[in-house]
Amino acid sequence: MTTSMDGHRPFPEDLLVEILLRLPVESLLRFKCVCKHLYALITSPSFIEKHFRYKNNCARLLICNLTISNLSKCVAFCLLPGKIVPGVTPEQKTLYQFQRTDFMSITGPVDGLFLVQKPFYDDNVCLALWNPSTREFWPLPPVSFELQSEDYDEQFALGYDPSTRDYKVVCIRRFWDNIGQGAFTRVFVSVYSLRNNSWKNSRSEIPSCCHLNEPIGATYLNGVYYWLSGGLDKICRIRSFDMGSERFGEMHVLDIPKARWGALMLRGDSLALLVCDQPGKAMTSIYEVWVMKKEGSWTKVLTVQPLIDAHWPHGIWEDDKMIFKITETSQLVLYDPTTREVTELGFQLDRTWGQCWVFNYKESLVPIKRGNDNQGQDNAVKQIDHFFNIDYEEDPGLLVVT
Repeated sequence: MTTSMDGHRPFPEDLLVEILLRLPVESLLRFKCVCKHLYALITSPSFIEKHFRYKNNCARLLICNLTISNLSKCVAFCLLPGKIVPGVTPEQKTLYQFQRTDFMSITGPVDGLFLVQKPFYDDNVCLALWNPSTREFWPLPPVSFELQSEDYDEQFALGYDPSTRDYKVVCIRRFWDNIGQGAFTRVFVSVYSLRNNSWKNSRSEIPSCCHLNEPIGATYLNGVYYWLSGGLDKICRIRSFDMGSERFGEMHVLDIPKARWGALMLRGDSLALLVCDQPGKAMTSIYEVWVMKKEGSWTKVLTVQPLIDAHWPHGIWEDDKMIFKITETSQLVLYDPTTREVTELGFQLDRTWGQCWVFNYKESLVPIKRGNDNQGQDNAVKQIDHFFNIDYEEDPGLLVVT
């Protein structure tokens, strides 16, 4: 038993927890300030996990839309409602919107957290962790590698180590001697620990000839990050990185006839492959979804032939619906294969240099830095402003926060 919020009548603890689990993150953040008991309960690891997995905390579509005009970037993060009515353009909730930004890319989510990237001088990349629900934002220290050559590229992965309850970021930097010829001389790996707020170089090795596909070719599940991977032998594989052991692994992808294009993603709590022989063809493209229940065992669960104009796939929603960008209009649509109904999502995408990321997103109370969860919205806004080089005081219209 515990006291009620007015401090007088007894209130069953299990009933209190059940009530709080039903509330959105925004309300829970306010209730933390009511009393010490509620603060301790809402910030406890057990409650945070229960709330994230609670049946009322349904996944929603989060769209990151990057547009480029006159060499100026604009990026908007928009959240769609949990229920999308067929044929009705859903109302968007703008979480953040930046203009004249240095935004580069985004990875995730893992337990509601995202890894955001922006370019830095000398072709380096600045990284930060972000929880859109709590508005907590944490810039990461720079990755440190001894320079091997002037030509390299980088890929990043975000995951969770359940054995240490630590969130980790993996940086894979590939150097080459002959630019444009695919001649990678060596691959270096560094792993960031949120618990320690530091990077360490890893001894894990990945073949220098290996190419890891992203963003639609990569995903995270149960402590392991996965990439679709191609090599010089033209054989498609799935590469993995275990966040606990910090070791790379490999498994062969099932042999699907005529599958010339593939995307790796999640379907529920399982690893899934979306494959197609000729993606994007009007009326004729056929997509298949294969799910891996255990390593090496794949089952086809869905076949979709969208009766729409030329398009490009961006993901799966609610296990069977698919998200496409219509090539001619650059509109983002949701396609229901059962009813063959097309629903416009209300996004006009960039036709040239822009990019769009589509995420299945659930609200999360996960703190980025324990013991520092009083960051506050104002301070979070300033941190984001600083990270993306936005002068908020000079032009307050550059940033929209809701």
